[in-house]
Amino acid sequence: MTILVVGIFGHKTDASLAIQDLRDSGIKTKKISVVAKEKSVVSELSRNTGVAKPQEGLGSIGLFGTAKGIAIGLNMLPDTAVAAGPAARRLAGAEFGDDPGEDGIVVGLIGIGIPKEDAEAYEKHVDLGHVIVIAALEQAESGRVSKLFESHQAIPLN
Repeated sequence: MTILVVGIFGHKTDASLAIQDLRDSGIKTKKISVVAKEKSVVSELSRNTGVAKPQEGLGSIGLFGTAKGIAIGLNMLPDTAVAAGPAARRLAGAEFGDDPGEDGIVVGLIGIGIPKEDAEAYEKHVDLGHVIVIAALEQAESGRVSKLFESHQAIPLN
């Protein structure tokens, strides 16, 4: 049975080192997802660790992307998440905030199997600029990966 092990990292370097250790321990990058608020963070992690390229929501590139970025900066639109890996389909472009509707990051996290209460806490961490690393693993690997995350300064969920 596949389970999700989630690590919250306050700095992209800690997340990068954790992902490298996941890879060194035999976990394939196709089982690792990354979620952050800034595209540059996810892009750098993708380049440095081999996880999939970042994905953003619709309308995040070109002229529309520029206009969207300005509107987010002026608080006219909610900020959105950038994601890489298998969870990116559900999380890329997910909105932050109290009323994100169907496209919210909490809904996306619930959609990949994270309980609602935890999903709400993870959203707050991403909104603060933290990096979320999600590994889809067999249950037997979960304890080892949790310890690996802790060794790289993983932040407790609450």
